[in-house]
Amino acid sequence: MKNKYNSKAVFLGIIILCVAFFYFQSGNVEKNAVNETSFALQVIEQDSFWIYEVYNDDNLFIRQEYIPAVKGQQGFTSKADAEKIGNLVMRKLIENKMPVVSIKDLDANAIHFKRI
Repeated sequence: MKNKYNSKAVFLGIIILCVAFFYFQSGNVEKNAVNETSFALQVIEQDSFWIYEVYNDDNLFIRQEYIPAVKGQQGFTSKADAEKIGNLVMRKLIENKMPVVSIKDLDANAIHFKRI
């Protein structure tokens, strides 16, 4: 009788290990897909403002010199702001979404700009 319970416990343990293995493998595949993207971001200082460029397979895909969605030609005042929005645009491209940036996106990322 004791042997019967031991074999069930071993079988249950193997099942749990298999499920855990496949769970963690699927997570690694998703992370690798994001890491192996063909998009790359570069943030550059230009005329005391910051711009971002998104490259697709080493080809310039987007060059954003001004803060998108705001009135006027306002540049990013910090590297961090340009990088946040550049990463947002890249994430949208990776997810096959339109790389549109809204005022809500700017507010959610605490981007500094003048409201005109």
